[in-house]
Amino acid sequence: MKQLFHIHNEDTDAAAEKILSMRIGERHYSYAVTEKAGAELYSLGYFANEEMTGDVLSEIYSDHRELHNSFYEVQVSYDHPGSVLVPLQFYDAEAAKTVLNSMYGNIIGSSVISEPLNGWQLYNIYSVPNDVHDWVSRIYPSYKYRHNYTLAVGRLPVDPVDHILVDFTTDEFSFIVVKEGKLQIAQTLSYSSPEDILYHLLKACNQFSLSRGEIQLYISGLIEKESQLFRELYQYFLRTDFREPSWNLPVAKANGYPAHFFTSLNDLAQCAS
Repeated sequence: MKQLFHIHNEDTDAAAEKILSMRIGERHYSYAVTEKAGAELYSLGYFANEEMTGDVLSEIYSDHRELHNSFYEVQVSYDHPGSVLVPLQFYDAEAAKTVLNSMYGNIIGSSVISEPLNGWQLYNIYSVPNDVHDWVSRIYPSYKYRHNYTLAVGRLPVDPVDHILVDFTTDEFSFIVVKEGKLQIAQTLSYSSPEDILYHLLKACNQFSLSRGEIQLYISGLIEKESQLFRELYQYFLRTDFREPSWNLPVAKANGYPAHFFTSLNDLAQCAS
């Protein structure tokens, strides 16, 4: 297990009514501890592993005492790629597992979850490994959860502009395409070079007849502004911007981390009631 980032402000240990936001994927786990409104960041961690299992999560939990607090609210975003978006009129709760099996093969050992995407007339059907789902339920029994696609769609700008939202982890990227106010595709893929990412984004533009000169590309996650990847994206998409978080990040900036690394966790923190 590799620790990519860890920030903890000990001056905030006694702060009351904290929010814990956690993002869990197949090979990554990150968390943020904020104050109740989700605006002030207290602690932050980001970890990668060949497989993010319940045992690995237990190891991280044991090593980081800021995760042991009594939290006002715990928000979880599952970021596993096994997801299918189904139009509302075709959704059948009893057939959800069959739909996932047909798309991703046998999903034995996983929990199947269905979430409505409010305002989009869609259901997000996805799977989460049982040991991960059980670990979260055992450690934080009152937690609230959703899939990362569900979270990201809920944060889309309300305007008629066509959008692609792209978010990067260590070796995967997810993208969501919206055309004329309708969600076209949400997908998570592995990558090893900028060319891999450009291939899929350009393919999506061709598939949905989107103009590279007009579509708004919002990017977040583990991508540096000075990287070859960003330069390639900016070359092909004229309207490319980082999607920045709204919380106060002086402790992260002091450690040299760009704020957009943690936008998804900020999105999650903003969901707290």
